[in-house]
Amino acid sequence: MRISEMRAPTLIAAAAVALAACVPTASGPDRATLTVAGRNVTIAAPRGFCIDEAATNVSASGGFVMASDCALLGSAGVAAEGDANPLGAVLTASVSAAQLPEGGTLPELTRFVETPQGRAALGRSGRPDRIKVLATRTRGDVLYVLVEDRGPQPIAGIEPRFWRAFLDVEGRMTVLTVLGFDGAGVDPTAGLALIQRFADTVQAVNRPS
Repeated sequence: MRISEMRAPTLIAAAAVALAACVPTASGPDRATLTVAGRNVTIAAPRGFCIDEAATNVSASGGFVMASDCALLGSAGVAAEGDANPLGAVLTASVSAAQLPEGGTLPELTRFVETPQGRAALGRSGRPDRIKVLATRTRGDVLYVLVEDRGPQPIAGIEPRFWRAFLDVEGRMTVLTVLGFDGAGVDPTAGLALIQRFADTVQAVNRPS
């Protein structure tokens, strides 16, 4: 099912809440495969990034994958020369086990993220009055949203502006995020290019051979 076939409020809600029943089945320096409600979804990091296995959180309520500098994770050999992470960014991915509903369109989802309910789901603080949608982009079947969240953050030091990407992978809702840190935030243009690379990489490894 394509993202353009999802109903927007359900799609965002599935991405915002704890994601159900993800079990890791395989992993490597640059990728992790999760079995999500009976389907395998591989999260692959773009070149220069490696999966942080210690930060991977899998429980009955959901699954979370994080990728950071290969060198910081002791996997420098995975990254080719020139593939370092000059932005100092961290990448995250989550996969929902919820069944994706029929109906709805990508433009509908784009409109929904501008509503208070949509903004609350996009941000990390849950405070729609402190969350702004600064930009939206669509590319292929992926929605990219630049978010600014000035509410209280669950992790100290995170840059309030960040990109999120929404895409369908193997019939499962997948949300990708690029995060920077205060004092070394990710430029929005560079952040968009990075999250597009992330989405392209995830789609490529899940594409039938």
